[in-house]
Amino acid sequence: MKKVLSIALAVVMMLAVCVPAFAADITTDGGTGTVIIKTVTTTAGGEDAANFTVTIPADTEITWGAESTTLTYYVESHLRYGQHVEVSVAGNGVMSYVASADDTFTLPYTLGGEYAYAAESPVVYPAASPDFTVEIAEDDWNRAVVGEYSDTLTFTAEVVTA
Repeated sequence: MKKVLSIALAVVMMLAVCVPAFAADITTDGGTGTVIIKTVTTTAGGEDAANFTVTIPADTEITWGAESTTLTYYVESHLRYGQHVEVSVAGNGVMSYVASADDTFTLPYTLGGEYAYAAESPVVYPAASPDFTVEIAEDDWNRAVVGEYSDTLTFTAEVVTA
């Protein structure tokens, strides 16, 4: 029985060698073949490839008496079709200087220029650089006590689907 079984297995193995490989054949005297290539929507690490970056200034110093100071932030994005990035900037409109526990002084300001940004397409590259200004009126400077006034600007970035 063992001999018959071993002969049967040998015959099956010989038949398996006879099966041709199923691939496109290009003959030695010429021919064509086609290959489909495509991208995936993830990076090599498996993360989602759609992303954006907004780079903002950590702090900005305003020269005493300057009526306008320009600030710049940078936007770069690689998003899906139908999406774009929007950035807005907001502040309180008043900088504060705490001279002592009982004395706080304020200096009003406004934001001017292109402080709101909306990309026109899913891809913004190289980085766009919207400029905006912090504007302080001459009369407000004339009434201000010399000191270090400060306020926080809040940048809000979001992906919008059209």
